[in-house]
Amino acid sequence: MKLWAFARSKKAKMVLKCSLAYYIGSLATYVAPISNMLGRYDGKHLVATFAVYFHPARSAGSMYQATVYALIAFLYSCFVSFGSMGVSLFFAMKDLIEVGHALVLIVFCAGGLGLIGYVKHTKAHPTINVACSMASISIVTILTKEGSVQRGEFQIGKVVQVSMILLMSIAISYTVAFTLWPSSAINGFRQLMIDTMDQFAESLSGITHSFLRGSTEDIDSFKFESIEASHRTVFSSLSKTLKEAKYEHYIWGTEKQYHQEALLVESLQRLSQNIGGLRSAARTQFSLLKEVREREQASASSSSPIPLESRPQAVEENNQLFTPPSPEHEHLPVEHSGNVSPSEPSTREETVASSEVSPAAVFNMFIFHLGPPMRSLAFTLREMLESLPFGPAPDYKIQINTHFEESLQRAIDLFNEKRTEALNDLYTSEAITCPRSMEAAADVEEMAASCGYFSYNLTFIAEEMKTFLDILKELQRLQESKEKSWEWLKFWKRLGRKKLPRTSEEGISFYALLRSPSHEEIPSFNRRRTIPNVVLEPEARIPLTYKLWLALRVLRRDHVKFGVKVGIGAALYALPAFIPATRPTFTHWRGEWGLVSYMIIMSMTLGQTNSSGEARVVGTIIGSLLALFAWFAFPENPYALSVFGWLVSLPCFWIILNWKQATFGRFILLTYNLSALYAYSLSMADNDDDDDDEGGVNPIITEIVLHRTVAVTVGVLWGLFINRMIWPLSARSQLRRGLSVLWLRMALIWNQDPLNCLIDGHHEKQYKNISEEYSLQKAVIQLDGLAAAAPHEFRLKGPFPIKEYRNILKASQAILDAFHGMSVMIAKDPKANRRETDILNFTKKERDNLCARLSHLFYVLASSIRLAFPLPEHLPNALSARDRLLAKLFDYRAHVRGTEGEVDEDFAMVYAYVLVTARISEGLDELKRNVMLLYGVLDEEMLEI
Repeated sequence: MKLWAFARSKKAKMVLKCSLAYYIGSLATYVAPISNMLGRYDGKHLVATFAVYFHPARSAGSMYQATVYALIAFLYSCFVSFGSMGVSLFFAMKDLIEVGHALVLIVFCAGGLGLIGYVKHTKAHPTINVACSMASISIVTILTKEGSVQRGEFQIGKVVQVSMILLMSIAISYTVAFTLWPSSAINGFRQLMIDTMDQFAESLSGITHSFLRGSTEDIDSFKFESIEASHRTVFSSLSKTLKEAKYEHYIWGTEKQYHQEALLVESLQRLSQNIGGLRSAARTQFSLLKEVREREQASASSSSPIPLESRPQAVEENNQLFTPPSPEHEHLPVEHSGNVSPSEPSTREETVASSEVSPAAVFNMFIFHLGPPMRSLAFTLREMLESLPFGPAPDYKIQINTHFEESLQRAIDLFNEKRTEALNDLYTSEAITCPRSMEAAADVEEMAASCGYFSYNLTFIAEEMKTFLDILKELQRLQESKEKSWEWLKFWKRLGRKKLPRTSEEGISFYALLRSPSHEEIPSFNRRRTIPNVVLEPEARIPLTYKLWLALRVLRRDHVKFGVKVGIGAALYALPAFIPATRPTFTHWRGEWGLVSYMIIMSMTLGQTNSSGEARVVGTIIGSLLALFAWFAFPENPYALSVFGWLVSLPCFWIILNWKQATFGRFILLTYNLSALYAYSLSMADNDDDDDDEGGVNPIITEIVLHRTVAVTVGVLWGLFINRMIWPLSARSQLRRGLSVLWLRMALIWNQDPLNCLIDGHHEKQYKNISEEYSLQKAVIQLDGLAAAAPHEFRLKGPFPIKEYRNILKASQAILDAFHGMSVMIAKDPKANRRETDILNFTKKERDNLCARLSHLFYVLASSIRLAFPLPEHLPNALSARDRLLAKLFDYRAHVRGTEGEVDEDFAMVYAYVLVTARISEGLDELKRNVMLLYGVLDEEMLEI
């Protein structure tokens, strides 16, 4: 039964589709009529090889996308092939064939293959990578193997064959993809949206429930950690699937729906960040409760025989009222789900009044007033998240409950009203106003502020859900109207349109700062107005050399240098193919496949190249062994060989589709094609190439396998050598440098108090604005990729300390969550009122001191991780500065309470600021601990500069 269930699963069906396409592609070698259609040139096994790259386990949108990229790659390879043959022919006619070969090596081999390397790693898209690999195979075959370029001839036979091979493999994949279990990118996108919303619902429910209970049990569970980790993929997975769905929308004339879906993704990304801010607010409350309980337990153990362990139990008992709704009550209207019976308040008030005034009592009081409406709002949001945005498969219709908008608005209004009442009661109660020590007052104030901070973050999620609902309504209207348009075809409308400057919430490109060691990638608002490191007289003219240095700044970018590096390595590797004395050896050992291997494994960082090279060599060995077994078991038997090849493809496609090392499975099949299918092609004598060194019509399979294995291994070693010797880019150094830039950006944001923008307006420089935390979030995702590649780099000191770096990235993510909490607080009301202005002016000195300490800590950590020097023994602590800020707030509140009565909402922003800085301080402490742990491994290791 389990085997049958697996066979019916989507993964098994996709593997079967790919293997079937591969089997059909292999028939181009085994079936004589099809083989004869491709002429008498070598390389008919490329139909099966291209079927591996252009596999049909894609959605319709992904197939359209892959076809566009494949055709562009094909046209580019034709341009390079014809251009190289034309140049060689021209100089051969002038009896200057050596000059022609030199130009071909420099322009078409170094330049053509270098551009492929540049595009491959600039775009960093799986489909583009496949197209680049196919173009590399075509170009390398023409330049080094076919021989027309070396002889100075212009022959299009091989180019025509490659064209037919490409079109045949595309046709095979299209036929299988659209006839056998077809899939749609639009449906895949909608299902991913449903899954994401369900995860958001679970996360929101767990965070709110944990906050109401005052316990971390829910959010510390393994299930919640997996949900939290999946939130980080919402930035990449949804965007990738949406791009594939874009092609389907454009072809079917529903491009307006695509634009609405793009807005939905942006809203979901904001929801993900808001949930991160809510999680940060909840953890702030948990840390405060933990500190208070530990302090009370320590005080009780020294002065009182009465154990205080019962206090947390009292909190748990008092919060039994606020557990999630029971299933039998879930059908009730949402706005009534939080009602409390009239008899409960008096009992609860007596409990609060009779209890000792402590931070825990303050928390109980707040939960007593705000627990029911908070539960109601959270339940409403969860219902919406679980029901939206699309209905079940296969229709995925949008069915918006007409009561959602009204219920959500009622829940928000009730929550805001009760929150105001709760804060008023809280700040005017004896729990806040009674005289006490500074330390005790700070505990109580911070606990009250944490409750308000969490409630505000929950409101932000509700407001974003209203935006999400409006976008979804417009998408529903477009779907029901079935409006069609193909505006994207009217290219003439876009010719005169000026490109608007980037003012989106992404802000500046953080990765541009990460990847370039020079200043030319830094946006214009941060560029120097003078020549760096040069002092000029006031009237001195800028020297010509400096102008040249600026003009060549594009060549200093890492991706450009990588393309140049790939081109240089390719030209040097292909050089023996153009020298008459070395060409026989190059041809005998199939150097073209070594060059193809070199192009495939070359990656930006050493770690990525090492990982790909290892997979390439191991996959080649496995494929060679399988080819040997197939040929010895079924020599020249097309029926058995084709079936055996299909069986081999099954586990390989499982690796390609389901493993992170997809290239490993491709390498196995590629080597099998180069050996078994090529040997059968030789035995049928259906090509005119000189292959006598491998047996001719009596192929020697051991020679064929040996030549391929040696060629691939040499190509991999050459790639490792070039990547190491020419502008090496270490993933370890990039990771440390990226963390340094990330923390420097955080330091710049907190160098000036973010709350000052409420009075002075947003900072004119975006990179100093707290709203730029979105670009920092993208940077953390990119750093995760570097952390995955870093362990594959060779280290004499032993294994890479990946655990410490994972903890550092996790702490950085927690700090960004706190950043987002502060950002949305400011964005909701970006202009301070009179009372808030007075508060901010009154506490400016203390806030500036606190910001200076936080900024200094970020700077020290950034310098330490970048230059690999130990942290100073004594670093400024932000706790004392935060306590002074709280004391200043107490003085102001005492003055205002005596003169103007109640104050509540006006203090919310500054108290949230205090809690955010506390959360950032915790994150900085975690960063310091892990950076110190690194010095046990990195004590003498310096960054490569």
